Amino acid sequence: MRERGESRGFRHRGEHGESEPISGAAREAEAFKKRHAGASQTTLWKAIKEAETILLSEASEPELKLRCVHALSQAIGQYAKVTEVGELESRIEALEQHRAA
Repeated sequence: MRERGESRGFRHRGEHGESEPISGAAREAEAFKKRHAGASQTTLWKAIKEAETILLSEASEPELKLRCVHALSQAIGQYAKVTEVGELESRIEALEQHRAA
């Protein structure tokens, strides 16, 4: 995720808008985050479906069902955040490309 005031390839600093190139390591870290965001979303979705299956199962014990409710609420909240961040990053990238054109 980009820091505030950071655009593709440059990090803005100072009140007059001076910019400084982003290092190769920072660029690699950003690419790593983008590649693994989709994997996180997939993993969270699988966890949500598994907890849902246990919760809806007739054979599950009440204590296990209660723990599944908690796990579902946590996983759904994180899934929503990951999805929202991905959508916002896509929109920002599209705006930056439109601005550069």
